[in-house]
Amino acid sequence: MHLQKQIVWGLTLFRAGAGVVPWVLAWSGGLTWIAAALILPALLSDIFDGILARRWGLASTLLRRADGWADLCFVLSYTAFCLVFRWPQLQPFALPVLVLGGFKLASTAQDFLRYGRGAAFHFWSAKLWALPYYALLFELVADLGTVWFFWPTFVMGLVAITEEMVAVLLIPVWLHDQPHILAALKTARLLRNDRTIPPQV
Repeated sequence: MHLQKQIVWGLTLFRAGAGVVPWVLAWSGGLTWIAAALILPALLSDIFDGILARRWGLASTLLRRADGWADLCFVLSYTAFCLVFRWPQLQPFALPVLVLGGFKLASTAQDFLRYGRGAAFHFWSAKLWALPYYALLFELVADLGTVWFFWPTFVMGLVAITEEMVAVLLIPVWLHDQPHILAALKTARLLRNDRTIPPQV
């Protein structure tokens, strides 16, 4: 069990730590393709840390929060890096970038107003959003000169954020690990009607 716990936490901490790599390389004159090469392992760590934690019975409030913060550190750091160092490639998409960023900020504000913390539904739409998003980050960080995955990222982002905002609006209790909004609504109904089911923490 000790080794399993180390693996799960190692995957989470790896993702958080990888977030600083593009900045260190850029400021030290290093090769940013090294940072680009970390994107796929980071995506895999995001997928498998949760799967392994649940399979090994290690899922906890602390680990879920650490997982969320690791995601935030990695994605925000790489996104900020692209906005600073790859802005000429993103400039034609300035308006949709602002729209999506503002939409996400509004969603996060809604989470904290409703639950006092960030939502953690982990809907499939959010997982599907990560695929083109990470691919876009790879294009930009590797400086391939392409932005093929921008519009898939934008569209899936709108879908994922909308589903979460609607769920937060309809569901009064904080839930985690739900496949989609219908499952979350069902779980919330069970929690409301059956006091034998403990509230999620």
